[in-house]
Amino acid sequence: MFNTNIIPARNLQKSYKSIIERVKTKKNAIVLTTNKKPQAAIVSLEDLDRIQQAKAMQSSLDILKLATESKEELKNLPADLRKRANKILYSIK
Repeated sequence: MFNTNIIPARNLQKSYKSIIERVKTKKNAIVLTTNKKPQAAIVSLEDLDRIQQAKAMQSSLDILKLATESKEELKNLPADLRKRANKILYSIK
């Protein structure tokens, strides 16, 4: 997982070069806080890419789950409605 450091957001302006360098070289995520509450994070480009890939994968899994559930629900339809639904959804004649 991520190595994370927590810093007040006001430190970003004072030390942005060293903070960015730490994120790039050590792959440490930085969580910025305001009034001791997390507000945002700075992550390396590699970690951002991994996060985006994970989100895309989860979206694909969610769509597949929905399609599977819908297919099961279609089985419960009367035969004539099922044929029409299959034709619309799957281009089955």
